[in-house]
Amino acid sequence: MASNKHEAVWEWLMTCPYIGDMFFNASRAEDGNTQLVPSERVVHEFLDGSSERDYTVALTRFLAYSQDPNDQANIQAVVDLEAVADWVDSQNDAGSFPQFPQGSTVNEVRLLPNESGYMVAQDMTLAKYMIQFTINYTKE
Repeated sequence: MASNKHEAVWEWLMTCPYIGDMFFNASRAEDGNTQLVPSERVVHEFLDGSSERDYTVALTRFLAYSQDPNDQANIQAVVDLEAVADWVDSQNDAGSFPQFPQGSTVNEVRLLPNESGYMVAQDMTLAKYMIQFTINYTKE
């Protein structure tokens, strides 16, 4: 079990076969690198002191970008990102969650559909693609 939720998410994502080099909060903009940027909010606080929380992660991938006509590289980049999103969905369906520290229980992991797949060209050869997902959990 991880010592904190950030480490738990890191370890969980490193089991994804579609992720190679991963960075937390900062990254080198190089082809294939993945960056994680987390945030958290309290959804409900209960009388017993426990709370329901959402731990949201923006997962950014830097992938090769082409401006050449009829080049399938950009399509492949989106397919690669969708593979990570599909993996996150399948882990939720299987109940295979990050192992948060004692006192925290993960309830579900869900993609944020309106925030998925945006692409921003970094330069003439590299683009930044992003998906976001939320880990809903109960903290004692």
